Amino acid sequence: MPRTIVGTRIRQQRHEIGITQSDLARRAGISPSYLNLIEWNKRAVSNRLLQRISEALGVPAETLDGAIERRLHDELLEIAHLPAIGSSGVEADRTDEMIGRFPGWSRGIAALAKAEQQSFRSAQILSERLSNDPYLSEAVHRMRSRIAAVRSAANILVEYDDLTNEQVSRFTSIVAEESTALSHAGEALTNYLDKAEGADRILTPVDEVEALCEQRNNRFEELERAVEAVETDFEDNGPTSRIDIARARVADHLQGAIVSLLEQEDIIKSAAAHKRARDLLSDYAISAILMPDEVFKTKAREARYDVEALAQAFSVSVDRVCHRLTALPLSDEFPKIGYVQANAAGTIVQMHNLEGLQLPRYAAACPLWVLYRAQQSPETVIRQRALFPEGARFVFLARARHVGVSGFGRPRHYLIDMITMTEKDAQQTVYAPDASVPLEEVGPSCRLCSRVNCVHRVEDPLS
Repeated sequence: MPRTIVGTRIRQQRHEIGITQSDLARRAGISPSYLNLIEWNKRAVSNRLLQRISEALGVPAETLDGAIERRLHDELLEIAHLPAIGSSGVEADRTDEMIGRFPGWSRGIAALAKAEQQSFRSAQILSERLSNDPYLSEAVHRMRSRIAAVRSAANILVEYDDLTNEQVSRFTSIVAEESTALSHAGEALTNYLDKAEGADRILTPVDEVEALCEQRNNRFEELERAVEAVETDFEDNGPTSRIDIARARVADHLQGAIVSLLEQEDIIKSAAAHKRARDLLSDYAISAILMPDEVFKTKAREARYDVEALAQAFSVSVDRVCHRLTALPLSDEFPKIGYVQANAAGTIVQMHNLEGLQLPRYAAACPLWVLYRAQQSPETVIRQRALFPEGARFVFLARARHVGVSGFGRPRHYLIDMITMTEKDAQQTVYAPDASVPLEEVGPSCRLCSRVNCVHRVEDPLS
């Protein structure tokens, strides 16, 4: 935390308990002039001196220099850089002093901004779904077709007086049938929209599986424990590859654990989702065998989460390492890592979302993401320091890999793997950017991005 928060908090606390600067300096064993420099942010405070000052003030040291204030400082700095606020002359360089003097107001501002961002994100998600969801397009087209049929039959009944009774009866039946079908289509659309209002709606097998992964934070402890009981020897196996051995172990020993896990999950309802989830969990178990949990966590820390170094250490592909990194436990001990996979057309194929990072479900993502530059340098990890419109900062690492059969005269096709981290979590990794790495302004997608002057915009934003 910047030292100005500490100095300001010391001065504020001293005023609250009503002792003079000279008295506090005497109790802490320093000169009044040195304490004055500390309180006015001219000198840093060592941990030992901070402990003496806190004892003299009769408060815990955490009151003067704690993790809560550091997080609040980061949140307020993000708020200060929001497009809607950046032009108002907010004194971002005095954020620490604001926290020190007015901690309650500081927490209130941060909470208000967070609530506003969550509301806007929900509106963005709903807009993206309503604009790009193929089910909605089909439903609206079906309703328009029914309305056109009702209108045509009704116009004939009104405009023509010489219709026979049989013709009148036939056109009346058409109006009744199409009206009934229109009513059913409208009811189905209403039910859809009721579900779509929630950010966590589940309509398709893909939704079900994604919801399962999100609910579990992409970590399945039952499979981690089951893998520990499977004996796997990768030595002296001749031409048999490691992944073939792991796949065989999963098929022979872990299918029961996978089926049992899915039977306990109410979120997986359809047969298609069950098959998709079973395939995903089988692949999860294969990775857990190739990269055992405790060994992987140790090596990942030692390598500072370098995906290429870990791929070499475990003799696996980089994309498999990326998947394994998203399964690290939720703990301050490990960085929180998300994963996105896209094909050459820019379609997002897989995603294990990261809290605070919104990925478009149906529309294309922002073309400024490094995800779409990786094909220019295949098999190379490219880093991007990304700044989103709401102020959130992320570090993206993208790498394109060749898939399919290669050979002379054959086209080369690529998939792109990208891991995502907040800038704070990236500090634990080899990819931590310093101040010399430029911040690139990006968005989630054109429809959901508020950067109205972006030269790459192809669609109007949500107003």
